[in-house]
Amino acid sequence: MFFLAMILIPLLIMVMSGYALRYGKLGVIPVAAVDEDCSEYSGLLLDRLSKKEGLMMYIVSRENGMKMLEDSGVEQVFAIREGFGEAVLKGESEGLIDLISSSYSYSSGYIREVVAGEVIRLVMANSAANNVAEQYRILGIDKGSGIRDEAARYADSLWEPEPLMTIEYKEWKAGSVTTELHPAVSGSAASSAGLITAFIMFFMLFGSGWLVEERANGTVKRLGAGKGAVAASFAGSVLAMTAAGLLQILLFYVVEKVFFGITLFAGAMDFLVLFAYLLAVIAISLFLSTVLKTPAQLQAGAPVLALFTGFAGGCFWNFIGMPRSIVRISLLTPQGWALRGVNALLQNPSDYGAALPPLFVLLSIALILMFVSYMILNMQLRRG
Repeated sequence: MFFLAMILIPLLIMVMSGYALRYGKLGVIPVAAVDEDCSEYSGLLLDRLSKKEGLMMYIVSRENGMKMLEDSGVEQVFAIREGFGEAVLKGESEGLIDLISSSYSYSSGYIREVVAGEVIRLVMANSAANNVAEQYRILGIDKGSGIRDEAARYADSLWEPEPLMTIEYKEWKAGSVTTELHPAVSGSAASSAGLITAFIMFFMLFGSGWLVEERANGTVKRLGAGKGAVAASFAGSVLAMTAAGLLQILLFYVVEKVFFGITLFAGAMDFLVLFAYLLAVIAISLFLSTVLKTPAQLQAGAPVLALFTGFAGGCFWNFIGMPRSIVRISLLTPQGWALRGVNALLQNPSDYGAALPPLFVLLSIALILMFVSYMILNMQLRRG
């Protein structure tokens, strides 16, 4: 039951906080598009917008679009009104599109600029073509209908390969302006990584209670009578805790992937970092079990340690985008090092170099504390 709780509780926390987590930075902005004109120009507008980087567009009815907006499925609904194509041909730009945004949306202004830019492109090209055709008519030169089409194509070509005007977006972070090089990690993925690291610590700290109990009831002392029995028992328990921890990680990953569509680990290196963290936590739990004298002390100290290091390490807040001072504090905990490696790989799966320092630190903690724990256990047996 305790093992199941260590899987289900973080999943429940993630689901309950999902509404708030979705307002983290997203790699793409979901938008609902409604085409009530169904003309050549409305189709061209939708085609161009669907190719815009950073937009995920759903073509739906107005009713369905409003429902998606109410359910926070999209950031904005834009509806192409009937008569759009005729207005564009005339070079008119008033009342062509309805924009409906959520009051909680952070990206509605950006979407509005993108949509308006493409509409202006269509209107300007046709307005220019109309002006050229009118000037030829005034001069009494008959070029036929082809001159208008030629002028429209030329005006539109001025937007390629880049538009006539662009807006550059940058972020203000810690007193300096930065440009994002890689897609932002969603709040759900970043927070899920924090939750699983926190609950691995909970599970392993309580899972090492066997050592305290066996010392208290004399089992370890009886094992000391057999040659190599203590070492075999110690190693076997470490392997059992490792297997249980790996199963916890695997089940959490599968449930998130299948039921929530969240990819927690981008590749093998992510699993390697989390495996190193698991070994480090097992080593910490073994060290505490050799130092503490009674199961009551472990039961009292384990939750405090897990919660304190969890909060300090960034397990319960979005580790990505935090000020550097807070990130430095988090590196005083194993959770902080694990999240540093996992989140770096979530942002850029090919950046193996970012995962090497956390991997080295976590493996060092695991090896040193396991060795120290075993030596302390042997010293206690010799003292009798």
